[in-house]
Amino acid sequence: MSAHPMLSYAGGNSPDRFLESNVVGDVPLDWDDGLLQRAQYDTSTEAHVNDIFTATLYAQYNAEHEWIDALTQVDRFNASLEGPVTAKAFRAATNPVDLQTHTEGGQISTGQTMGVEKVSYDPKRSETVIEVSDLQEVRSMIEDAVGFEEFWQLQQEQLDLAIDRDGIANAVYQGDNAYEDTDEITSLDRAIASSDEEANANDPDGNAYTAGDLDYGSVTRAEDDWADSYINFNAIETQQLTNDLFTSFLNGMNEFADVDVYNDTAILTGHDTAGVLSELAAERNNVRNQAAMAEYTRENVGDGQTIRGLSGTARYRDYDGIPIVGNQHAIKHGDISSIFIVPTDTIRGQPRLAIEQFAEPYTETAGRGQTQGYLATGNYREEALMLQNHEVVNRDFASGGLLRDIAE
Repeated sequence: MSAHPMLSYAGGNSPDRFLESNVVGDVPLDWDDGLLQRAQYDTSTEAHVNDIFTATLYAQYNAEHEWIDALTQVDRFNASLEGPVTAKAFRAATNPVDLQTHTEGGQISTGQTMGVEKVSYDPKRSETVIEVSDLQEVRSMIEDAVGFEEFWQLQQEQLDLAIDRDGIANAVYQGDNAYEDTDEITSLDRAIASSDEEANANDPDGNAYTAGDLDYGSVTRAEDDWADSYINFNAIETQQLTNDLFTSFLNGMNEFADVDVYNDTAILTGHDTAGVLSELAAERNNVRNQAAMAEYTRENVGDGQTIRGLSGTARYRDYDGIPIVGNQHAIKHGDISSIFIVPTDTIRGQPRLAIEQFAEPYTETAGRGQTQGYLATGNYREEALMLQNHEVVNRDFASGGLLRDIAE
């Protein structure tokens, strides 16, 4: 009687002989012992199967920082007293001279002088510091743990987000630290302001400002009205944002400022107000779509489809040609975000408004494999920092505008 086919082994009657005859490649003779051992480690064993295969961090937050991105960045690393531009300080010309004349054969007019004011700012500091324990780093080398490099890469990206949120787009409130006592980069709420606003307007909580709240650099708002920006506020009630209100504001600023408001500025605001401005622009331009029914089609979205219709938009990204920059971080004095008008051109070759860097961004690391090791720091930690010394510098105060205390 022939053996059952499932019990027959080619080349012999043992599993070892079967593998030697039928399996390509070298197979260890104790393969069956290994199989029995492996069988003890299945998916039910705790921590045997790691459900995180990589050590990548995926940001679960809105990383948008449009205000800092929209402002010009200027390096002042090599500025000196001998150069045309000095870092963090400049002279401002005020009170332009009157027209002079003389009678026939008369005397030469007495010389006139314009006003000259010195403006200076303090370097502000923005930094981010990270510390990862030595054990965390070791685990990242031998396991699926997040390591120093991954933490550091993401935290550096978060620095711009923090500057945007906690600095430039951070509102000023009654009794906040004075300018000279503030270490963070200055908010646009201080850089674009006026003496009248400080004296008569309210902060976002509805409290009246106190003297010094809106001081900026060496500018004392209560005394230096020559440094006023164009501010429209209402201390009693919010004002509805309409085409009439906004065009009146723009026209008034165009008369007040040296900058060409309609060609050389941008609008910085929140997404709420940006949407309202877009709708007002579309309404002002009377946007309508006209098409034959045959042009009404669907668009594929994955395996699904949109409703039947036209591809088009009535959503404007500018107002009278002025770009609208919406941001998740915005200053709100009324029911919706206030509108800042910032210049995008230059004055005598220099940006009217910019973030000026006074030193090269500084980065330092310490820990395993670094010049400064554990003995140098006294801690078993991987450490790093990034430091920026900078400030929002306004070289033409009249070129900035603010429409605040608004509602939809």
